[in-house]
Parts: sequence; structure tokens; C-alpha cells
Amino acid sequence: MITGAASLWATYAWTGVTVTARFHPGRTFAGEPVGLQLRVVNAKRFPLPTVRLHVWLPPGLQAEDEAGSGTIRGYDRRLSLAGRSHVTLELPVSAKRRGEYWLEKIEVELADPFALVPIRKNLVPEADLLVMPEPRGTVPITVRRRLPFGMPAPSARIFESRERFAGVRPYEPGDPLNRIHWKLTGHAGGIQTKLFEPTRTADVLLALDLSVGEPFWDSVYPRIAEESIGWASFLARQAIHGGWRVGLVANTHFRRGRGPLRVESSFGHEAAVFAALARMPNEPTADLAPVLREAGRRLGSNTTVVVISPRPGMWLQEDMATLRRRGAEVVHLSPLEAALEGLRR
Repeated sequence: MITGAASLWATYAWTGVTVTARFHPGRTFAGEPVGLQLRVVNAKRFPLPTVRLHVWLPPGLQAEDEAGSGTIRGYDRRLSLAGRSHVTLELPVSAKRRGEYWLEKIEVELADPFALVPIRKNLVPEADLLVMPEPRGTVPITVRRRLPFGMPAPSARIFESRERFAGVRPYEPGDPLNRIHWKLTGHAGGIQTKLFEPTRTADVLLALDLSVGEPFWDSVYPRIAEESIGWASFLARQAIHGGWRVGLVANTHFRRGRGPLRVESSFGHEAAVFAALARMPNEPTADLAPVLREAGRRLGSNTTVVVISPRPGMWLQEDMATLRRRGAEVVHLSPLEAALEGLRR
């Protein structure tokens, strides 16, 4: 009888049993509370006397509950389920640094009432967590005063929204060539100028330099780069709260051959900016000067460029001066200089 019961248990124990996991919220900033939700469902009529769960967290995530296991990096839980029932566990975790994390595995053990035939299975649920860099609130007040975020000047000016075409009008002396509607000019027999709807929304382009000088391969300091990324996260939040559209360029990339990191500034892309700040490496792969030069060719008149560079090199300073000569507003911020100034005080 014992052998027959054990055989039946081994055959039907996992029937109707599902284990799912997810992080909530799926996106958070470093240092904020996060929960791991485990749901165990027993859809069959027979109960599960003993269910043991070993939850393995990835490196970088820590179990916050005092009852967390000391033998594994995660949680160890034991429970029982009646027939056709389910249970949901809320496990608090914390993330100390930015990045993208995937739950490693869940070891599930189903045991009979006498624990004679325990059945184990390793599950790898699709549970991912995106931890965005913690906004550094240590940005000095003297630096914040140089930023246009939240100031009344942007809302007082009227810009043109290139995404909203408003019509055409006859050409007038002084109209730029890039505003001419060439196709309609050919049909109408006279030069026509494109019109766009007015807007009070301005753009800000965050140019992030992960190196400390030029050339980039001789100035790699990951700790200083992490400070620059934290500043970029803080400035992005300030600009979005002020009603600005935020774009991002950096002298690094996710994959080789894909070019430097770039996020366009447009409505609805705010999450993409923070996702890029969370996933980006902290080591440069190129100088920021050519990246900024390429991005500067597509800047509009309502764009402010904020260059976050610990120590800009000669070529980067020349490209910033070129943008200023073209009429663009360029602001340079240095986390390294701010830290040294704080030490002097």
C-alpha cells in the first residue's frame, strides 16, 4: 500500500499545480521598496500537505524580511494547500544599485503527509525588475540655478511643434530654406513656406560623458561615471516635472556595432530615458565630442543641451562652443568639480 500510494503521489502530485512570480512595481528607483509576489495554485481536488519554496534572488537584490533564509540568497518558505485553492506570498526585496534583474530560479518541493516521496522541480519564471539610478539630490544649488527647468522663461516663449503641421503660406524674405515646402512649390508655381502649430513645450538634451577627459580609454573611472548617471537621473526628473521633453545621448552603447546610446525627445518616451539610464554600462566606448556633434545637427531652436561631463576635453569644449555660436543654449555641469568644491568648503 505504501509503495502504491507513493507511486500515485509521484505521478499526480504536480497535476494542476502552477507557480508564478512577478516583481511589483516592475520599475523602480534604487533604494525604493519592491515586492516579489509568488502565487501557488493547486487546481486539483487533492490537497498538498507540504509545499516548500526556495526563492533564489539574483546578485544585487537582497531579502528584506527578517525571516529570509541564511543558506540561500533569497527566501525559504513552507506552506500547505487545500484542494482547488491558491496562496499568494508577498516577499519584500531591496535593490541597492541600478540595473536589470531576472529572478534566478524557484526550487519547489512537494511532499506527501509523511514526507516519504518528496518531488522537486526547478522553475525559472519570467520575472524581471528594472532598477533605475537613484536621483542624486546632492546637486548643488549653484548648479541648479544654471538650469532652465521650472523657470518661467520656457513657458513664456512660443516655439513651433515640428510634429504638428499647420499649413503653408507664401514665401517671405528671411524664411529659412528648411521651411520651404518644395513639392507644393512645384505644383503652385510659387515658393511656399511650411507652418507648424505653436507650442510652449521646450526640449532638453542630456549629453552624458562617462569618461574623465580625452581620450576616453585613458580616463575610465566607473565610480565617477555612476555619479554622472545619478545626476542625469535627477535632471531628467526635474525636467519632466517642469513640462520639458527629455532626450539622452551618451558615449557608450549596449551592444557593439549599434552606435552610441541615443533616446529621442518626444512625448511618451520618458520611460525609455530612465530605462536607458538603468541598463547603460558605466564605462565609455567613445569620446563624447563626435556623439554631441552628430546630435547637434538635428537640434531645434527650442532645445537646451545639458552636458554632464566631469572634465570635458579639448574637442568636447570646442563642440560646445560651436553649438553656442549656432544659437543653441548649452549648459555644462561637472559632478567632479562640484565634489571638489564641496571638499574645499
